[in-house]
Amino acid sequence: RDGHSGKMLATSAQKDHLIIECDEKLMVTLRQNESEFSYYILGGSGYFVVEGAKETVATGDLVVVPAGKAYMFGGKLRMLLIVAPHWSKEQEEKVYES
Repeated sequence: RDGHSGKMLATSAQKDHLIIECDEKLMVTLRQNESEFSYYILGGSGYFVVEGAKETVATGDLVVVPAGKAYMFGGKLRMLLIVAPHWSKEQEEKVYES
């Protein structure tokens, strides 16, 4: 477990929908080479770092991570994640692991 867990809610022709819970820090910096990740913060607070730029987030915020951008997040967060197009392990790259 890399500091977070996820549960698939639904999938459609072009998108995946998941609930992501983070109770600490994502232990890796990732890059999704093909998929855009949109995180809607359902509860809690924390931060996202996208391409080195750190932003605090809280309930009601939306963070969009375009395909090809390195990112990580941390804090106590419950999020709705919408992935388009569908995620695959082959397109995910670990940029840094702590």
